[in-house]
Amino acid sequence: LLLLLLLGALCLHADAGPAPRRGPHNGPAFELLNYNPVAASGAIVTQGPARFTVLTNNLIRMEYDPNQKWEDRPTVAFVNRHLNIPQFRTTRAGSSVSIQTSTLTLSYKGNDPFSASNLVISREASAAGPSFTWNLGLGNDGNLLGTIRSLDGLDNQDLNCTIANNITYNGESLHCEWGIISRDGWSLVNDSANYALTQGAEWWDGPNANMQDFYFFGHGRDYFLAMSDFVSVSGRVPLIPRYALGIWWTRWYDYANIDVRKIINDYQSRSIPLDIVVLDMNWHIKNNWGAYSWDRRLFPYPEVTMGWLQHQGLHVGVNIHDANGIGNYEDEFNAMCAALNVSNTTTAIPLDLTTYSPNYMYALEDIVLKAVMDAGVDFWWTDWQQGGDKGGCTGEKQNPTVWTNKLRCTDSLRREENRRDFTLARYGGLGNQRYPVGFSGDVKVVGWQDLAYQPYFSLTAANVAYGYVSHDIVGLDQNPELFTRWVQWGAVSGIMRSHDRGGSAGKCNDDSPPTCYNVLLWEVPTANFEAHRDILQFRASLIPYLYTQASLTYQTGVGILFGMYFNYPNSDMAYAADRFGNFGQYFLGHDLIVSPVTAPADEDSQQAMKKIWLPPGNWIDIVSGIEYSSSESSNDGQIITLPYLLDEVPIFARAGCIIPRVPLVMGDMLGVAQRAYTALQFDLYYSTSVQSGGSVVYEDDGLSLDYLAGISAITTIEYVMNPNSIFGKIRTDGQYVSKLPQQRTYTVRIVNSELPSSVSFDDQPLHYDPYGAPGTWRYDGPEMSLVITLPPVSVSDVISFQAVFVNDVLGNATNVRGLLKRAVLAKHARDDDRSNYGESTAAADGGRLQTLASTGDALSHLAGVDQNAFIATVRNIPTLAAEALDEMRAHPSPNSRRNVYAEQLLAAVL
Repeated sequence: LLLLLLLGALCLHADAGPAPRRGPHNGPAFELLNYNPVAASGAIVTQGPARFTVLTNNLIRMEYDPNQKWEDRPTVAFVNRHLNIPQFRTTRAGSSVSIQTSTLTLSYKGNDPFSASNLVISREASAAGPSFTWNLGLGNDGNLLGTIRSLDGLDNQDLNCTIANNITYNGESLHCEWGIISRDGWSLVNDSANYALTQGAEWWDGPNANMQDFYFFGHGRDYFLAMSDFVSVSGRVPLIPRYALGIWWTRWYDYANIDVRKIINDYQSRSIPLDIVVLDMNWHIKNNWGAYSWDRRLFPYPEVTMGWLQHQGLHVGVNIHDANGIGNYEDEFNAMCAALNVSNTTTAIPLDLTTYSPNYMYALEDIVLKAVMDAGVDFWWTDWQQGGDKGGCTGEKQNPTVWTNKLRCTDSLRREENRRDFTLARYGGLGNQRYPVGFSGDVKVVGWQDLAYQPYFSLTAANVAYGYVSHDIVGLDQNPELFTRWVQWGAVSGIMRSHDRGGSAGKCNDDSPPTCYNVLLWEVPTANFEAHRDILQFRASLIPYLYTQASLTYQTGVGILFGMYFNYPNSDMAYAADRFGNFGQYFLGHDLIVSPVTAPADEDSQQAMKKIWLPPGNWIDIVSGIEYSSSESSNDGQIITLPYLLDEVPIFARAGCIIPRVPLVMGDMLGVAQRAYTALQFDLYYSTSVQSGGSVVYEDDGLSLDYLAGISAITTIEYVMNPNSIFGKIRTDGQYVSKLPQQRTYTVRIVNSELPSSVSFDDQPLHYDPYGAPGTWRYDGPEMSLVITLPPVSVSDVISFQAVFVNDVLGNATNVRGLLKRAVLAKHARDDDRSNYGESTAAADGGRLQTLASTGDALSHLAGVDQNAFIATVRNIPTLAAEALDEMRAHPSPNSRRNVYAEQLLAAVL
């Protein structure tokens, strides 16, 4: 319901927060929206040198300045204080003042600076959390943590800012920020030492004028509301281009134009999805570590190579380091000198983020970098790692990281161009959520410990609205299993970007054995390659789901990946994730729980054991199909331990949910993420515990800023379950409908479905077709799913579908899908040494495993031609599986490890 309401609001009207952006036809803009840093006078209460601004019922700003020159300029962290005035009551008694909102009570006594003795805020217990009484200096032990600048040179770094703020790397602090949310029910942001900005948040304007400047977030455990209030004052997370949610590839390697073409052909020929190519430092001249001009030895005609990539449907980013400034070897050096009125006889123009305010950086963006973009580059990988006090910055809150990020994410607004900007870059502190996408830097070690840490790092980053974190997805030549698990984690993270920072070439190739990194997904054993392709195709198919969640991130500040505690704040286990990889699980969107495998498998069984907490309610393992249930009335949920094969990723769907996906075509995998949806597939996770449900797909052009004006469309699917049938409707609404593909094919895939006796579309019967032609239904036996492929329809039509079921064919046997898959694998394992009993005997004498392995495909056929045989076959599967296991044990393979593997495949699901 929350999803429908939020997206309905997004579709039907323009943004209801700050005034619409400036930009085309309205003058230049320096932020996404027209933020107003000056609070409404009715929200302000003063008491001597103290000023309090009631921003929301749960958020109060507290300033102290002995000269009463309080700060009304925006700061890096807070740009918008002009919100709707909440109802509150002010009570005065002498030199004391009390402010009471619907949830908080603030008391301040006297005229002295804020301290534990004169400032108190309390909240009574409610459904949003327990009571608390806060005073300045109180420890926030329940803080759920935020994030740091990067993981450069670090392992599983403690994100406690008391510890992390003592660490610097490459001359810059970690910019550690505490989480906006806390299990204690409150958190405090100290903005006193921040830098203030000029009008419109255009440029630096000096330190914060206040002696003390605090923002108190007292939302209890309503973490969604806390994040919404945070981005209301700190600035929204932009909706990134749709293609940015697809598959990225980059490598630090001396690639030339022909090499880049080969990489793309390698992806295409192997049906591996790809949407973005990022060229590392190899693209530019080598006169210095950082440069801005094409190395024409490698790319003699860069516009031709970029044009070819665009023709494939791909987008391009390039790596830059700004610290060196502009040398006289740059293509645009003379033009830069003319713009800054600098003699072109100088050897270099040093980086200046403050003195030329803002002439140097605008000239850099509009002359030097724009020339590169005009050749066909879409965005920048701003790889700043040269210190926090360069370019005239003071460091800490005034740092080059956040400022270069700001510029690259607002260039188009300033130029009055209708396009979305983003940059791949490190984190520069609170406020950086306005400038995605995050880059976690160069991880210290490519190993299991660092892999296990990354999901935890990403989910805590969401606690400061920094939900798009991109990690280097890489592996080791000598450990393909680690490589595969890293790829799988990346595929179910906020951003999927394969990258090697340079460890795949050089002296590592001379080691014996070689110790190189690997970023080429196909240079691994076949099983690993197939696992890579499968999970990346899954990622590519999820774009409608992910992009819909991204639109919610813009609305609410909650990332597409977030901690379990958002949805289950009163469950102790929701807080169990730690930096050592324990319970490293999270929500991917609102309907999927993901718990990536981050430890090696057992050598004999070839399965990795994974301990997972499932919250109260019903959850379906999308690998095995098994539905797990625990009481909604309890906060406990359940802890399960399950085995996962190399190609399996622990993902659980909320029972009854619908996951929208886009069908993929083998051999046509380039640029899928940016394409308009000519077809949509809805995966409905059928459960008898759910009587109705629905989902939405958000759509816009994926590239422009028109979404800010509500120019978008929403496709809604809703269904109702009766005891023996399902009835559903699909419709599309919104201002963007006329620009969508005017015909679309919908496929409804009902997972763990009962056998249908009839299927219809708009009250017209659909016939069975084993090949799934439009306007037919089929049953996918190996997946135990009913697949309804509707005929092509107008996107403006409201359509309906219905299926009537033969009752209780599956019963409680939701593990059938897992049994069928693992039977096939067990058979293959025994086939390899010809140890399958029954391979050379009559049918009456053995062959239970072979029969079980062929059952899934048989069910696909029987569903449409002999339903009685289908029912009998399904009901016999558990018995047949047990017999197959007994048969394997009675007739073992000569290879003991093969025995363990094959037997545990079935035993784990039985």
